[in-house]
Amino acid sequence: METLQSKELKLQKITPNLGVTILDIDPNAAMDHKTAKEIDMLINTHHLVLMKSDKPIEREAQVNLTKQLGEPWRYDYIPGQYKDYPEIFKVTNQKGNGFTNAGQVWHSDGSIYNKRMHLSIFSIDKIPIDGASTYFSNLNYAYERLPDTMKQRLSTLEGNFGKMYRSHPVVWKHPITRIDLLHISEGFKNGFIDGANSNSLSFDESQEIHRFLNNHMWKENTYYEHKWKLGDLVIADNYAVAHLAKPNYSNTLRVLHRTATKGEKRAKRDET
Repeated sequence: METLQSKELKLQKITPNLGVTILDIDPNAAMDHKTAKEIDMLINTHHLVLMKSDKPIEREAQVNLTKQLGEPWRYDYIPGQYKDYPEIFKVTNQKGNGFTNAGQVWHSDGSIYNKRMHLSIFSIDKIPIDGASTYFSNLNYAYERLPDTMKQRLSTLEGNFGKMYRSHPVVWKHPITRIDLLHISEGFKNGFIDGANSNSLSFDESQEIHRFLNNHMWKENTYYEHKWKLGDLVIADNYAVAHLAKPNYSNTLRVLHRTATKGEKRAKRDET
């Protein structure tokens, strides 16, 4: 892989279209303000940042890094989560050990909300015997690869999460970099609305779009599979990256820790 050099850090490209690994930072170590600002700039440029430690990621270290990158998202306590770390969302494959089997479809964290999450920060705590992987995809690259006819079709569509949440544009602009992005979510269970006339698409039309977008996300060079190792820490820009947890089929325990930073309110269509 191509090796890069930022102002302060030694980097390596993960794929030609998404992500960099920082080669000279231990995510368990304390980080100064200057380094945190450098990481923030890398996130805006590459949308996915990977750091590695020779030890499992400490909960305190992950929370502290999250606080340096933004205002942490705090979760209400539910059984199986950590009472002492409300910033950590614990995802698992076994009941009683956290939130079970989340994220096994393409999505961006918190995308149902009007004020969505900006960064998602992941580490692995327990790896099952058959391994653990998360797929990540660059939503600007996915948009740019769409046929012009599909870009036009999606340009006025909004995805409908249901009556509890407002619909969201399927194509929108990154609030920081202003690049065009797809909003991919299997959570659009109520289908799509044409924002130009507020008409709902038929069930068959919505299913056709769901199938097209899902197939599009699996095209060659669109996604990156991260195969987890203890000591990995991944920072994903939720505005520009969708991800999907690869299902595990063994009965051995998988535990992922996610922290997040609060993002900006989603603009109305005529403001994007």
